[in-house]
Amino acid sequence: MAQAAPLFGDDFEDSDAAGWSTTGGRWSVGSDATRVYRQSSGTPAASARTGDSGWTDYTLSVQVRPIALSRARSSIGLLARVQSTTNHYYLNIRGNGLLELGKLVSGRTTVLGTAPATPAIGGWQTLRLALRGNQLVGQLGSASVTAVDSQFAQGRIGLATSYATSWFDDVLVEPSAPDIRPPSAPGQPQVLSVEPGQVTLTWPASTDDVGVTQYYVYQGDQFYSQYLARVVPDNTPLTLQLGPTAATTHFSVTARDAAGNISAFSPRALVPQPPSFPRSGNDTVPPSPPGNPVVTAVTPNGYQVTWEPATDNIGVIEYHVYHVFAIDEVRIAAKVTTNSAVFMPRGGYETIRVVAYDASWNSSSSAHVPLGPPPTPPVTPPVTR
Repeated sequence: MAQAAPLFGDDFEDSDAAGWSTTGGRWSVGSDATRVYRQSSGTPAASARTGDSGWTDYTLSVQVRPIALSRARSSIGLLARVQSTTNHYYLNIRGNGLLELGKLVSGRTTVLGTAPATPAIGGWQTLRLALRGNQLVGQLGSASVTAVDSQFAQGRIGLATSYATSWFDDVLVEPSAPDIRPPSAPGQPQVLSVEPGQVTLTWPASTDDVGVTQYYVYQGDQFYSQYLARVVPDNTPLTLQLGPTAATTHFSVTARDAAGNISAFSPRALVPQPPSFPRSGNDTVPPSPPGNPVVTAVTPNGYQVTWEPATDNIGVIEYHVYHVFAIDEVRIAAKVTTNSAVFMPRGGYETIRVVAYDASWNSSSSAHVPLGPPPTPPVTPPVTR
């Protein structure tokens, strides 16, 4: 399919800004080798505008080189669907490290969304704002911010600063075609920390031709099953709870763009069940393996199993009893502080093993052994006289 021609482009290589109208600031095109559009005054509300007032759906992208952002609310950005200097959408890089999408209506600002973003002072970055109907998606590198708003249906484009100076280059306006391309798959989740009962994750961001708007985070405690655990706007570190009987929990992520396209799943990250006490100390010596568990009694609450205790240079704090049943389902049947536990058998062929933990979460494991009832004591024949 042939790609539609751009609606507008200006790289300022002709050394002028013909067709641009400005308000405030000090705008000029450099006459040296860096032929870019420069705004060199730190005054508020400086803007330059161009384009067709009848443009509706389009994507505006600009190379931006921030020179100075002197205040937290200083801004450098783009204008879209410009009706006038006081009526338009905007996408700004703020001095406080935010990418801000909003609108100006009769001179009054309404923020539609923000995302963390780092302005590269003295470096070039691509700032992009896509508009499709009431869908607005702004991007600066991997940072993305979205909104749904129908205030302005059409209008020109612009560049703007406030209490800031900047260079602008390679202004491009392209018609927005229906988006059918899904985002790339996010990277494999990375475990930032594990604590009793919870894990904190992040993941390498997905990329998209327009912009990622959401991530779906999935988790499961058996290899063949998973469920949607959380929907989040970005890959900011996320803390999730671990099921108390999960031997291992896996996590994966998909990305969604503004058009509703869903990416493929990321590779999975696996998190073993942690101990139920906080990690302490810097010990690196694991306990000795505990003895193999043996069923010693049948109680109303299930089988009682015991094992020879593990030994440790500092001390064993906790034992986990792993229970395998239904061919490949694995659960933590018990967490105990002594060398004995009671749990309910599931039937069929089952195995168990015991893992010992010390205070620094070093561990050792017994062998897997079949789970079965204790042997029936031999019947002692009566003594005849």
